[in-house]
Amino acid sequence: MKAIPFDRSVLKVNQVILMTGILTGYFVGLSHPLAAVALPVLAAMMLAAVLSPSLNVPRLLYVHALKPAGLVRPRVAVEDPAPHRFAQLVGGVFLVAASLCALTGALLAAWVLGWIVLALAFLNFAFDICVGCIVYAQLVRFGVFPLRRVSPA
Repeated sequence: MKAIPFDRSVLKVNQVILMTGILTGYFVGLSHPLAAVALPVLAAMMLAAVLSPSLNVPRLLYVHALKPAGLVRPRVAVEDPAPHRFAQLVGGVFLVAASLCALTGALLAAWVLGWIVLALAFLNFAFDICVGCIVYAQLVRFGVFPLRRVSPA
């Protein structure tokens, strides 16, 4: 586990974008099925953020607009960001699956997957319960992921 200073406000901005995008896409989609385009857009946003911080749209929005304007304050914690990246990867994969369902016309399945992502984002946003982080910890516990320990300096 490599603990580093990690600004949790970036996670909160990401969760707000996810929840807003999925809710808006769903309700607009009730009358316009093409609104399901929100699903692949959000999937791309999440997966790009996993690949590189420079591609993380919520982070860029936070660092360059929300934080300087004083709209969102930093919430820095020293922790390993890997569980959060894993959770974001899982959410992105769910949204890719939702996108594929929408593409094949299975809109009910698409939106069920989208609402699962929304519900998990809400749990993390409102209660700081990161289900993906819990899954990550269990995978480390079972030896699926290696636990890297940093020796104290």
